[in-house]
Amino acid sequence: MAEPCLVLKTTLDPEVSENQSAANSEDSRVKRRLSFPSEKEISSREEPSLTYLDLSLQCLSDDSNSPQPTDEKLSATVPNGTDVSSEQREEDKENTEIHQEEQQEEEEATSCQESASERHSNTQDRDAEVVRRAKEEGCVSVIFPGPVTQDGSYRFVSEILKCVLYQRQQLPMTYEQLVFSQKRQQQRDVEDKDVVRPRKVHSADVDYKCQQTLQELEEVLHQLEVLFSLSRVPRVLLMMGGSLVLPKELYEINMEDLLLVGGEQGLRASSCLRLLFRTLFVADLLSDSRPVRLMPTTVLALAHRDCGVDWFRPKLQFKIPTRVKNQIIALATDPNVCEKQREKADWQDYVWFQAPVTIKGFSN
Repeated sequence: MAEPCLVLKTTLDPEVSENQSAANSEDSRVKRRLSFPSEKEISSREEPSLTYLDLSLQCLSDDSNSPQPTDEKLSATVPNGTDVSSEQREEDKENTEIHQEEQQEEEEATSCQESASERHSNTQDRDAEVVRRAKEEGCVSVIFPGPVTQDGSYRFVSEILKCVLYQRQQLPMTYEQLVFSQKRQQQRDVEDKDVVRPRKVHSADVDYKCQQTLQELEEVLHQLEVLFSLSRVPRVLLMMGGSLVLPKELYEINMEDLLLVGGEQGLRASSCLRLLFRTLFVADLLSDSRPVRLMPTTVLALAHRDCGVDWFRPKLQFKIPTRVKNQIIALATDPNVCEKQREKADWQDYVWFQAPVTIKGFSN
């Protein structure tokens, strides 16, 4: 409780002020004269002052008895008229919103981590299943999330053929590297045709075999593209070494469950190829620790008997050999995505066509 304080304000009487001013204005040699008011005047002047003093003391006493203003009331307003309590409420609201946003972000990050770990776990399970089927059944299944075009299915076959030749050591390098190397060698031959230089016999022999293998492979790829434009090709066989009855290795590309569409409605071939070769890499279907010797590769394709192809030779009585392990690469469209568009195909009018050219491997 605050103690009452007495504030006395000294007030000079007007007459005394006038006398003092007059005294100051006179010459300093003149003696000052003091005048004192009479008792009547003093009493009349003191009464209002005492009354004022009494009222002041009473007000101070009342203020001391009244409850002190709380901090909330004191902080309610500031000299510039700003409402401090409303600003505090707004600041608390903003802090609450920021806290809620941070909490929501943490929950989203946690859910993303959980979903990522779940996807990673599902991917590991799928990869384990792919490896198991490749070892036990000799089959690799690649499921595309949508339909593909006929040109896309041809690209799958052509890229698998190049990969098989390289992985099975029938080519010393990839097809693209061979093409680049051959073009560079031809450019060097043109530049050095006027310069007589001794050339090694081994190098000339390797260049000839490389050129011959590239020509055979490019011709087979070109004719396969023509066949895919004339008919649907649900199955392709890559037979390496030996004969058609008993080859050394047999690889089948099965596309019977692949949904084909025209135009730009199909999936991009590049994305499908990434999925395809990732699955082949996980399955490790084409690798073998045993040494592989050079052997010719024959390509057979199943197409409609009346497709009108001229280059391939029909093999009406051909049957897939059963005495050799058939490594199957099955390409299919997800049945859950395109269930309504799927139609059961009839393969009774389809026959096997054999490429008249075999691809002979070579090594450096």
